[in-house]
Formats: sequence, C-alpha cells, structure tokens
Amino acid sequence: MFWFRNAILVIVLLCSWSLHAALISDVEVADTVSLESGQTQLVLNGAALRKKYLIVDVYIGGLYLEEASQDPDTIISADTYKRMMFHVLLKRVSARKVANALNEALVINISKEEHQVLKPQIDLFLSLFDDIRLHKGDEVTIDYVPGTGTIVHMPGREDAVLEGKDFYDALLKVWIGPQPVSKDFKQQMLGVMDDSEMDEDV
Repeated sequence: MFWFRNAILVIVLLCSWSLHAALISDVEVADTVSLESGQTQLVLNGAALRKKYLIVDVYIGGLYLEEASQDPDTIISADTYKRMMFHVLLKRVSARKVANALNEALVINISKEEHQVLKPQIDLFLSLFDDIRLHKGDEVTIDYVPGTGTIVHMPGREDAVLEGKDFYDALLKVWIGPQPVSKDFKQQMLGVMDDSEMDEDV
C-alpha cells in the first residue's frame, strides 16, 4: 500500500509539472524563476512564440510574476517583482535591431508626454544593445525590482539599472498593452490562450 501511495504521488507531481511548464519550439520555458539571490520566486504567467513574416521564429517570450494574473492593467500597475524573458531563436541577430523594434512598439503604446518624460531611460535602454550580437539560445531578461527599478541582463554586458517604475510599466505595454506586438502574443502572455488557438501575426 505504501508503494502504491508513493506511485500516485509521483504521478500527481508529474501531471502538475506538465500543466505549468511550457515547451515552445523545443525550448523548455521554466515554470518558476528566483530573483534577489533566491529570496523572491516568480511563476510563469504565460509564454509565447514571436514570429516574423509568419514563418521565421524570432524569439520566445516569457512573463513571470509573483502571482499569476490575466488582467494587463493589474500586472502593469502592481509594484511587485516581475520578469520578461526572451530566448533567441534566430541563428544570429543584431541586438540593436531587437532594441529598435522594441522602441517602435513602445512609442505607439505611450503618449508623447510620457515619451518625453521617459526619454532618458529609453535612450539608456537602447544604448545597452549597441555592438552586441545575440545568438540562438541566448536569453535576455528584463526584471522589475520594487524600490530599485528595471534591471537588464544580456550576454556580454554587465547588468544595467534604470531607476523608477514608469519605464518598466511602459515597456510591458509592448507585449500586453493596448497595441501589443501581436494580439495572440499578448493573450498567451496573459495565460488566456494556448498554442492550438493561435493565429499567426506579422
């Protein structure tokens, strides 16, 4: 009877893991991550594949939160730990091109007044991507730490800190704002849609 209970427990744990872990384009996206030297654990809110021209896999994005949520306004406004993760799928890509694409998407999601206020942080953020090439398998993480601000980590660069919360709020709108890079990407980041429902966007 003891071995039977243990077997049932293992099955339950495996099923629980399979429901929360994500496998996208043969890349396993972790269901949890730790920040602040392991003191804060975040859960995967949603993950999605970003395509270009319908056929080119560009990157996998993952949104991690302290508590899962399907409400973009709640996610953006919350002064809690957050992480956006990008796993590069292209064989090689200029990091600056990625940054420029992010900037274009950011601009259409904020007002001119917000852009003017955030311009110093935006310029600093873009400069972090200068003279770097990202390769397949590389990961870029953009964290929000309450009381500190945005922390950007990418291969080949020291971590950079952008003070304040407003910049991270604006950056999140690129993926879950009113005009996201893709409506399906947004839905998957919010955990309200699976791959079988996905329509490819440019």
